[in-house]
Amino acid sequence: MRVLIATDLSHGADIAVREGAALAAAPGDALAIVYALPQPSVLETWARRPQGEAADRVSAAHESVRERTRGIVGDRAEVFVEDDVDYAAIVLRAQTWTADVVVVGSYGGSGLSRGFGSVTERVLRHAPCSVLVARESAARGWVLAASDLSDTSLGTIAAAAVEAKRRRARLEVVHAMGFLEAEARYVLELATPGITSPPGVVEVVAEELGKSVSLLRVEATCKVLDRPAAAAVGAEAEALGAELIVVGAHGKSGLRLRALGRVAERIVRTAACSVLAVRPPVVVDRKNV
Repeated sequence: MRVLIATDLSHGADIAVREGAALAAAPGDALAIVYALPQPSVLETWARRPQGEAADRVSAAHESVRERTRGIVGDRAEVFVEDDVDYAAIVLRAQTWTADVVVVGSYGGSGLSRGFGSVTERVLRHAPCSVLVARESAARGWVLAASDLSDTSLGTIAAAAVEAKRRRARLEVVHAMGFLEAEARYVLELATPGITSPPGVVEVVAEELGKSVSLLRVEATCKVLDRPAAAAVGAEAEALGAELIVVGAHGKSGLRLRALGRVAERIVRTAACSVLAVRPPVVVDRKNV
């Protein structure tokens, strides 16, 4: 496991450092921390800087990162200081360092708007790997995986099972049907008068959800939520007391869920606990290369 932690030296980033350190605790795991230097204003860009100032800024920032994180990770983490726009620096470092997961805080030094609304949200959309958005939460004992019943969601459930085992927590796998599937069930029932009613959509979905879990041979509770997806997953996580929600991040261009609709970002944005957005690795078809 190669874990890259993004920090802006804020309290929210400290939470990310702790989560990232725990994620990369196994022998053979690699841990790195990336910090993007604050970018100068337009006037500062045009002003002349004393020779060597850039190197001094990088050196000072490197030491600041070490001092801020040493109490959590010691000296085992590699530190990268980037002179680039924060989210772009994180994404590029994740690519060049071949990270398996990027860990970011849910807010930054300037508050929610800078942290999630800008940096974290863009990292979620553009990172080449999975992203863990770390939040401080008192909840413990449950990991909640959201499945859309697609083939790629099997990877989401598998990742959630790994996290549940690592955290010594129980696993619940849910599928949130939302308005569209509820409407489809209503139309289906209206279209078949006078004959035996077909199996309810909820029952069919529950069976498919159970098959997915059985296929992976993981121990989990399964539940169908007959409500709009983002709100349903968040509410279930709070009711359960989940310490982590795991969702799928499909495709190269960002977070896209099929039956759940495009709600992964809303789940990440509104969740009361940490959220792991799992992006499957890119598989190269060598026959077409």
